Amino acid sequence: MAVTRSGGFAGLVRRAEVDSADHPAVAGLIDSVSLDEVPRHRPQPDRYVYDIQIGDRSAQVGEADLHGPLRELVDHVMTHGS
Repeated sequence: MAVTRSGGFAGLVRRAEVDSADHPAVAGLIDSVSLDEVPRHRPQPDRYVYDIQIGDRSAQVGEADLHGPLRELVDHVMTHGS
């Protein structure tokens, strides 16, 4: 699973990736996340945008719409990924 964060004030891009086999917390969070239910991204100035890839599924999520298990998943990947 991979997360790419872009945007923000400086417009920097950061990508992180983890293997759920090596991160049991990620595997559990993936099971509780439905990318089909993610709100459609609405661009906002100076806010981050997250491109989330889980297997062959993907979604683009604005910083303001990142909540609950999806927020936990993104935070875990960005913190522990390479």
